[in-house]
Amino acid sequence: MTPNFLSSWLEVYKATHIPSRSVSYPGSCQTCRVTVGVAVSAVTLVTGLSLCLILFCLLSAAPEVDRPLNTSDKELPEQLLQCRKKLSDLSLMLHAVTRDSRCGVCPDGWMWWRGHCYFFSFGLQEDRQWNESAEFCQGHNSSLAVIKDSAEMDFIQDVMRKFPRFPFLWVGLTDTQQEGRWMWRDGTDIQHYMLMKVEWDADHRDCADLRGGGTLFAADCEEHGPWACKRES
Repeated sequence: MTPNFLSSWLEVYKATHIPSRSVSYPGSCQTCRVTVGVAVSAVTLVTGLSLCLILFCLLSAAPEVDRPLNTSDKELPEQLLQCRKKLSDLSLMLHAVTRDSRCGVCPDGWMWWRGHCYFFSFGLQEDRQWNESAEFCQGHNSSLAVIKDSAEMDFIQDVMRKFPRFPFLWVGLTDTQQEGRWMWRDGTDIQHYMLMKVEWDADHRDCADLRGGGTLFAADCEEHGPWACKRES
């Protein structure tokens, strides 16, 4: 059940199941055909699909009580992840139909990308030190961004290009625990996800900032600058 299939089904449903009525207005030589109930029916349909998907995921992912566990049970976490992905796609569809912020998968002011929500502080009109930025993210159930592949790097770079007056962006990379050993905020080494290195490394520069071209630079953690938070959607 892909988002494209659901979108096509929604269009067919509206065309074949939602009734329309003709309303004649006095003084007009034409009969205006007014389609009623489209928005309500669309919301009802997508909401119903969401509830059905949740029920299907619970029934298909939960093991039966009266049968022993076997090797297929190892696939349950993967099935649950797939269900979460489909539910996220349905939430995006519902938000697109209703334009209601309550249906969004990310908080107001955050950007959604590939199953994660990102917050960029450019709009706050304030800069913070690296530790202050990390505390801000933690207070919003997130962490300073950990960049895991080139596609994510390109996404963040695209956002940065929209704010050229900011020279850099704090990310979740530091060598405060051991000088010269750069670690992401999730506890992994800098080379764990992709080949990267930090320029200008020095004893007094223990926090990394991201600059144009996807380059990471070592900087004084007490410098003030914008930052990026990241959390699961």
